[in-house]
Amino acid sequence: MRVHIYTDIDTLFGRAARLWMDVLLQAGHEAEFIDLGTSTEAPLPEVGPSDVNLLIAGIYALPRFARHGLPRHGKHVLWMFDPLTRDASATVHNYKAGLFDAIAPGLHAVMTMDASIARYLAQHFPALTTFHLPYLVADKHVREPLPEALRSRDIVMLGGDTPRRREAERLFFASGSSTPLKAEFIWSGLWGAARDACRAGARINLNVHADTELHYFDQFRTFEAWAAGTAVVSDSFEAWEDFGIQPGVHMVMAELQDLPRACAELLADVPRREAMVRASQALLRERFSPAAWQGRMLAMMESTA
Repeated sequence: MRVHIYTDIDTLFGRAARLWMDVLLQAGHEAEFIDLGTSTEAPLPEVGPSDVNLLIAGIYALPRFARHGLPRHGKHVLWMFDPLTRDASATVHNYKAGLFDAIAPGLHAVMTMDASIARYLAQHFPALTTFHLPYLVADKHVREPLPEALRSRDIVMLGGDTPRRREAERLFFASGSSTPLKAEFIWSGLWGAARDACRAGARINLNVHADTELHYFDQFRTFEAWAAGTAVVSDSFEAWEDFGIQPGVHMVMAELQDLPRACAELLADVPRREAMVRASQALLRERFSPAAWQGRMLAMMESTA
């Protein structure tokens, strides 16, 4: 079986693409990594025949596929990380849903990260084959946590600029504490090794959902922070129990207005943060490594080919 693995942001999703390459190559299949880059308008590259195209598509590849169509050869499987909705008030995820809807007729299967995406597909594309595959992190990318003395940042939020996240930023800067919280909201421009170093050097990785309407487990940001050895605080989300998460053990969850207080309490408790990092990395290795999913990953691809 020959598989082409497409992604658009190598410094963001390249690790997930190469994880797939390792699994396929170890099983004796052929695999080629194709970096589409950040153009939304350029035609797709001519790369020759394949049996299956695995699409790990973000904000650049989805509009490019919608504009030019999917690769000419092979069957198409999309690994979808983000929830989808036709609720126009959820601007970020409604936009992605529109792009997904445009390419869905050409897809042969979708790997969904959680039940919310599966529900969307069941409602709007019931004939489309659906698999379940969460975001995964290879053991080699789970690093030893930095000692407290070597961490140079307190709280870091990495994500796109949205009104809800701006409201979170305002809450942190207006928290009224006698000791102001040092929270950095980094909207763009930090990728690859620099992004990894930022996460690893922070005491807390803060997750804030882009839209008010959709509160889901942000696996990509959470798992990458856990792999970097950093504790995670997130605004509340649904279905955390589906992932083996114990609130307060693996991460802290709070409502948006309570995030500054939750972060302040966790910052002040170094042993609790260190225990949380140990527990979260153990969960990551146990449930979300390629070793735990390899057989199912290969079965998904082989059944599609």
